[in-house]
Amino acid sequence: MVIFNSWLGELKDNRHNDKNKAADINGLNVPETVGEDKIKAIIGWGGIVLADDTVDIVESMQAYFKSVNEESCGRCTPCRVGTKAILKILTSIVNGEGEEKDLILLSELGRLTQNAAHCELGRTAPIALLQSLEYFKDDFLKRIENGKRTSNGNRYRSVLATPCVNGCPAHVKIPDYVGFCDEGRCTEALDVIFDKTPLVGVLGRICVHPCEDNCRRQNLDEAISIRAVKRFISDFEKELDYTPEVIPEPKKNKKVAIIGSGPAGLNAAYQLSKRGYDVTILEALPVAGGMLYAGIPSYRLPRDILEEEIKVVEDMGVEIRLNTRVGKEVLFEELTREYDALLIACGLHENTAMGVEGEDAGYEGYMPGVHYLRKMNLGQPVEIGEKVAVVGGGNVAMDCARSALRLGAKEVTLVYRRSRAEMPANISEIEAAEAEAIKFQFLTNPSKIIAENGKVTGLECLRMELGEPDESGRRRPIPIQGSEFILPVDTVIPAIGQKGDFAFLPQDVKTKNVIEVDPLVLTTSVKGVFACGDAVLGARTVVEAVASGNKSAEAIDRYLTEGKIQPTEDDYLQSIVEVLGAYDPDESVGVVGKKRRGQETVLPVADRVGNFNEVELGLETPVAIEEAKRCLQCRRLVLVVT
Repeated sequence: MVIFNSWLGELKDNRHNDKNKAADINGLNVPETVGEDKIKAIIGWGGIVLADDTVDIVESMQAYFKSVNEESCGRCTPCRVGTKAILKILTSIVNGEGEEKDLILLSELGRLTQNAAHCELGRTAPIALLQSLEYFKDDFLKRIENGKRTSNGNRYRSVLATPCVNGCPAHVKIPDYVGFCDEGRCTEALDVIFDKTPLVGVLGRICVHPCEDNCRRQNLDEAISIRAVKRFISDFEKELDYTPEVIPEPKKNKKVAIIGSGPAGLNAAYQLSKRGYDVTILEALPVAGGMLYAGIPSYRLPRDILEEEIKVVEDMGVEIRLNTRVGKEVLFEELTREYDALLIACGLHENTAMGVEGEDAGYEGYMPGVHYLRKMNLGQPVEIGEKVAVVGGGNVAMDCARSALRLGAKEVTLVYRRSRAEMPANISEIEAAEAEAIKFQFLTNPSKIIAENGKVTGLECLRMELGEPDESGRRRPIPIQGSEFILPVDTVIPAIGQKGDFAFLPQDVKTKNVIEVDPLVLTTSVKGVFACGDAVLGARTVVEAVASGNKSAEAIDRYLTEGKIQPTEDDYLQSIVEVLGAYDPDESVGVVGKKRRGQETVLPVADRVGNFNEVELGLETPVAIEEAKRCLQCRRLVLVVT
């Protein structure tokens, strides 16, 4: 077994000392198999982990550099030329045409490529090669001496383990589109993103960008503004009136119905239509978009952006039937009879109760946050008082509070039971609310709604203190006895959580707060019925809904083409990527020269309160290009040998 220190903190070679003892692949905390195939070796930037002595190390290195060449972006000469030269020599040796001096040349090329490449792929790919030459030199010499031989039949599967891509639930190829933007090739950049989703402008505005938490650039200065670069690409190409041409596969003569046109349903429809299926979306609301339309204010997500990207899905041939509530306009059982597969992507459109006295009394001035946002976003009249209390600490609470200010409230107070540090809302949303003079009552929890003559006049609250961490990892809020006080308000908007209305589902579809599914293939308890998005995950982010929609489309495709559903090789490989591709905040990136993160243009506070004009205006062109240039191009390749 050979293990390089960047994976397990040790470097040892007992391959020839103890041939009867195979390495424990789970020392890396990864699966021991890919499907039914036992993993014999893992090769990558962390070195070599060998679990089976029958592995042909020379042939494996050739397979590794074949994959490196396929993934190389080709932008820097050392990587493009160096890895190609390495592959040529390895191929020569495997074909029985090598010479001993080739090993010296391989070593020199490996070190040269490692030291001179601009991208992470070029810098890290030679690590495994140099280790193989050090620890398995005899294998190379025997191959050179004995000439070409029959392959031992090992299978090779390669997968990128890029930290930012690993952090993106939808696994969008971030270094690819950021690299294209760096060169001013926004058309190619948009094509890369469109492979995963048509909601480019949407995600460029409202994605909570977990990818940025995994950006290795922050080990040097600050993370790349990945979300803002995505938005720039989308806006730039929209100005040129360019939309990527998506050519679907031949028609499969199979029909799929999707309940819900939110981000999960839209992406599932997009991916299924690309695969040649006839797709119909059934939407209960009078507009498409689900919570994208009904839950997110237009100052964060302009409606023209959302509508243009929904039209992309419709232009693929997807039919969206509005004002069609399943269980009312059409029965669930009808859909299962008419369609070959059914996907539930209905989201969570109901409010979670606070559990306080007075919330069920029907007081004027009490509005559940989800209902309040829906009415506002659909253009229905919303009665907002002068003093508004919004209860909660997530992004929905921020949307409620900032919208109330724009609807004419004189004073908006956000009541949250923990401290600012524990708020689940995106930090940019918190800062924007603070800039707009929204007040915060931290360590405060409602206990009663006060009313006179059927109208809200106040919110009784308790002071809280933080105790030990709960199951969420955050410190548990504990009431301070005798700390009651009344917050004088005329409007109370709770926004502490969402839940689904699953009354339209038959009893055969199992639910427990959310719809129960197999997490790998998203099948429900009923054959041919799948579920995805918030209806399965709980209230999560838009990009997680996109990822869930894409995953359900893959599962439905397998079900309709193969008649069965089981995890794919990609599912197994992803579990390896999640371990080996994890972001390491202590890692040295090997780069010098700090550069400040590019800042988006933002509408001044004086120009945004009182209207719903878009607040974040994106990166200006020179800033976007410079921001893209900050990317370290952290492609890292793993080869799995079975």
